[in-house]
Amino acid sequence: MIRAILAILRKDLTLELRKAENFIAMMFFAVIILLIFSFALPPDNDNHKNLAPGVFWVTFLLSGILGLSKSFALEKDLGCMEALLLAPISRGAIFLGKMLGTLVFLLLMLALLIPLFSLLFYPEALPYFFEVLGLSMVTALGFSSLGTLLSGLTTDVRFKEILLPILLFPLLIPLLLASVEILAGIFAGRGFQGELDWLKLLVGFDLIFLIASYLTFDFVMEL
Repeated sequence: MIRAILAILRKDLTLELRKAENFIAMMFFAVIILLIFSFALPPDNDNHKNLAPGVFWVTFLLSGILGLSKSFALEKDLGCMEALLLAPISRGAIFLGKMLGTLVFLLLMLALLIPLFSLLFYPEALPYFFEVLGLSMVTALGFSSLGTLLSGLTTDVRFKEILLPILLFPLLIPLLLASVEILAGIFAGRGFQGELDWLKLLVGFDLIFLIASYLTFDFVMEL
C-alpha cells in the first residue's frame, strides 16, 4: 500500500512541477487578495494586528481552493480516472496519495505566503514564521483531507468549481475558527501554550476529517 501511495504522490508532484500552472495561479491569487486587504483596510497598525489572523486564513482558504479544484482534473481530462479506480490498489491508497500531493503544494504555498503576508499586510508576522508554519501544517492537513474527498465527489459534476466551495467551506468552519484563535495567540506572544484548548480542537477535527475521508472515499468514488 505504501508503494502505491508513493507512486500516486510522485505522479501528482511530477505532473504539477512540469508546468506549475496551478501553483502559480494559487500564489498570484494570494498576492491579489493580500493587496486588496492592504489597500482596503485602514492603514492603522492596531487594526491590522486585530484583523491579521482572519486575513491570513481567508487568503489561504481562497487560494487553496484553486489547488483542490484541480486535484482530480488531470485524470478526468485525460480519461484516466477509470483506469486509476480499476488499478489493483486500494481506494484508500488513492485517497492518501492524492491527499498528500495536495498537502505538499499547500505547505509550499503557505511557506511562501507567510513572508508575503508579512510584506504586504502585517510586517510583525515574520518573526513568528516557524510557529505560523507549524500551525499551517496542522490546518492544511484537515483542509487537504476533507478537500480531497469533496474534490473526488464533485469531479464529474457540472459547475464543480461552484459546488466544491459550497460543500467545503461550511464544514471547515470549526477548523478555521480554531486556526484563527491560535494564530491570534501567536501574534499576541502567547504561542501554542496559551491556546492549548483551541489546538486540541484543531487536532481533533484534523483526525475526524482524515479518518472519515479515508473510510468514505471508496463509497464516494462509486457514486
